[in-house]
Amino acid sequence: MDDADRLEAKGLARARLRARRRRVRKIRRRTLHGSLALFAAVWAVVFGQLVSGNDPALSSVPRPAAHRPVAAAEPEPAPEPEPAEETPEVEPEPVEAIAPPEPEPAPEPEPEPVVTASS
Repeated sequence: MDDADRLEAKGLARARLRARRRRVRKIRRRTLHGSLALFAAVWAVVFGQLVSGNDPALSSVPRPAAHRPVAAAEPEPAPEPEPAEETPEVEPEPVEAIAPPEPEPAPEPEPEPVVTASS
């Protein structure tokens, strides 16, 4: 191989390396941009559900009566009160005098700590 062929081969090798580096950089950028776009889209959907009040985590929990749709039906008649049964009057039993509670005994004082030559 003469010098011209050698230079031409080195030039081709450099061109191939540059092309490979460009492809790798292009793939990395596309991957990064795609993952960021997907992340933003998922968070936008979650945020939209939370703002609108459609939290999927709370869908199995029964909603309060204020949020339930009202059926267009006739109201139920009020139940009739049951007649009260008469109870015989009972005289209260006399209450015995209650003795005041006994005072609690004073707590025993704590013993003095033991002091030795080695402590």
